[in-house]
Amino acid sequence: MEIVLEQFVYAFIALFVILDPFASIPPFFGLTRKMSDDQRKHIARKAVLVAGILAALFLVAGSSLLGTLGISLSSFKVAGGIVLGLMGLETVLNMHFGGASKPDQDSVAILIATPLLTGPGMISTIIVLSQQVGQVTTGLAALVALLLAYAILYLAPLLRKAVGDKTIEAFSKIMGLVLLALAVEFIRTGLAG
Repeated sequence: MEIVLEQFVYAFIALFVILDPFASIPPFFGLTRKMSDDQRKHIARKAVLVAGILAALFLVAGSSLLGTLGISLSSFKVAGGIVLGLMGLETVLNMHFGGASKPDQDSVAILIATPLLTGPGMISTIIVLSQQVGQVTTGLAALVALLLAYAILYLAPLLRKAVGDKTIEAFSKIMGLVLLALAVEFIRTGLAG
C-alpha cells in the first residue's frame, strides 16, 4: 500500500508540475481580458474538461500508439525529456520556441486546454508514467492534478488579487526548474534503457 501511495505522489507531482496552472494564469487573463468572471469560469471548466479528455485518450491508447509506430519507451522518454526541458527553459528564462497567434474568443478554452495544460510534455509524461506506475495510478494522479488546475484557474481572479502577479510568476519559475530536473531524469533513464 505504501508503494502505491509513493507511486501516486510521484505521478501527481510530475503531472502537476507539467500542467503548471500558475503559468497558465497570465495567458488565461490575457485571452479573457474582455470577458466577465462568469465567462472566465466557464472557459476554465471547458479547458480542463478538454485537457482531461486528451489526457485520458493518451493514457488508454498512448502505449499502443507507440507500439504501432515502432517507438520504444526509452526513445519516447528521451524525446519527452527534450520537450519537457524546452518547456522548463521557456518558463525559467522567458523564452518562446513556437509561433504564437491570437485566437478568437471561441477558441480560448481549447488554447488553454492544449497546449497550455495538456501539451506534448503532459502527453509524454502520461505515456511514460502509465508504463512505470500503471494506468490506474497515472489516471488518478492526472485526475487530481487536473482538478487542482481547475480550482486554480477557477479562482484565478481571487488568487491574482491575493498574491499578485509577481508571486504567481515566482511559483511558475520554481515549477519550471522542477520541470527541467524532471526532463533530465527522463533523458537519463531513457538513455540508460
